[in-house]
Amino acid sequence: MRVSQGNKSVRYPFCTILFSLILFLSLFPVQSAQAGQVTLAWDPNSEPDLAGYEIYYGTASRNYSFHVDVGNVTTYTLTGLQPGVTYYFAATAYSTQGLESDYSNEVVYTVPPCSYTLSPTSASFPASGGSGSISVNTQSGCNWNTSGTPSWISILSGSGTGNGTMSYTVAPNTGTTDRFSTLTVAGQIFSVSQKGVAVFTVTASAGTGGTITPAGGVTVPYGGSQTFSIAPAAGYKIAQVLVDGVSVG
Repeated sequence: MRVSQGNKSVRYPFCTILFSLILFLSLFPVQSAQAGQVTLAWDPNSEPDLAGYEIYYGTASRNYSFHVDVGNVTTYTLTGLQPGVTYYFAATAYSTQGLESDYSNEVVYTVPPCSYTLSPTSASFPASGGSGSISVNTQSGCNWNTSGTPSWISILSGSGTGNGTMSYTVAPNTGTTDRFSTLTVAGQIFSVSQKGVAVFTVTASAGTGGTITPAGGVTVPYGGSQTFSIAPAAGYKIAQVLVDGVSVG
């Protein structure tokens, strides 16, 4: 217990708490989604003037930076713990007169680190571009963001806490070469590929008695156009123009 003597607080034994750490992840699957919490349980004290319990915890043994009055209960779930950090816990009991016991035995627990998965893990786009989204799955309280974005991809929503969605757009590819890049989302690699503009080869030739310019193979991108000039020789005239073997005039 703690007894105030003037301005000094003195701690005396008041009661003994049987204190243990119990994880309910296997019994309550919902708990597995909470990276920053742990449930503590202990045996009740039998003193008639028992008023409640205080939980102490911190990141060093017997050096507690935090405490919380949990009232007269025998289980309590602490939240807001940092993933991947080791914590030390102890409890005290206090009476209706405000007297407080010594610390219980200490228990230690390392909060599981955050884990992340993406769905999907890659995307492909045509030369015209488009938009997409990625589902980020992780535990509650786990932060994530997006990095390594190329200039042709714009991030609409790229960070969050817990489960979330990353949204992005892909600009049109005006070149003829396919392009590829990777983004880092929640520490995971996401791949994006995009087709280049399709290119066609047009082969032009003129029969006897005339010329066509340009002659031979000419490359034309998808959606583009190419002008040809046809000139008959002296004493000749243009009889017809064939495109893929079909007369067009």
